[in-house]
Amino acid sequence: MTIPALKSILMGVGGSLILAVFCSSFLAIGNVLFILPLFIGFNGAVTGYRLVEVMKNQISNVSLFSFVLGIGGGALTFVTVNFAVSFIGNWFLLNIYDLVVYMAVSGITSYLGARLAAKYFNL
Repeated sequence: MTIPALKSILMGVGGSLILAVFCSSFLAIGNVLFILPLFIGFNGAVTGYRLVEVMKNQISNVSLFSFVLGIGGGALTFVTVNFAVSFIGNWFLLNIYDLVVYMAVSGITSYLGARLAAKYFNL
């Protein structure tokens, strides 16, 4: 894995966390966790698009690589959110179902973001 791929993952995870923290200022934690897959989906698409934008011709199988990268971003978001929620004292711990949803949403939208970027850059 290269540095641009890691930056793409961190950009997606960071964006999801920033949106979650912003929404937690006026929503309850339970409600934020309910809409978190929407944030993960948007930032998964950003991850895939950014990956293709930076690496253009350096990766051979864009769709598979972006999907795997999105799955990793969803898993990293799950771990970070679960740690943060348990750290602040609220016991809305996430379960394995949430992990599967986060990984699926992030993987699919990362794939779609990469496809969009590939069409845009004529790759």
